[in-house]
Amino acid sequence: MKNFIEITLGTGVGSGIVINGQLVYGHDGFAGELGHVIVERNGRLCGCGRKGCLEAYCSATGVARTAKERLEQSKEPSLLRAITDRPIESKDVYDAAVKGDKIALEIFEFTGKLLGEALADFVAFSAPEAIILFGGLTKSGEYIMKPVREALDNTVLRIWKGKVKVLVSELKDSDAAVLGASALGWEA
Repeated sequence: MKNFIEITLGTGVGSGIVINGQLVYGHDGFAGELGHVIVERNGRLCGCGRKGCLEAYCSATGVARTAKERLEQSKEPSLLRAITDRPIESKDVYDAAVKGDKIALEIFEFTGKLLGEALADFVAFSAPEAIILFGGLTKSGEYIMKPVREALDNTVLRIWKGKVKVLVSELKDSDAAVLGASALGWEA
């Protein structure tokens, strides 16, 4: 594949854009900061200092923040309410979703929809063959992937509808950084 986007959904949102087999660096080496594309105008404060970044919503940290907000805004029962001895983590949301928890399922729907809509925008500027997702949040499987694919399909320009694959990386988490650094060294 010579045209793709890789997005890491971990504590933050990392990304790389490959066009014609070349990683896009930009004029200063910092191109591809897709985690800092605004998805909610005047939304949550991001660690970068901006408001409404994709990272503030679609990272593992963002999922935990969404859980905290949803629990504060609602009196609905949820397995997540039983977690009182520590902050809720994205893994807790996954565990609750597996057990059919309505709020947890809604959190994945919300997160996946935002991510899928952002991916549709990313497709518009680079026409990739695929978007490859990586990182802890992808371990949620179809809880995250189904709403991502649906939102992408519902919002992508018609010329790309059904043409862009959304894949989950098969790399082991522990190997990814070493392989990526090695590839950059090989290229130099």
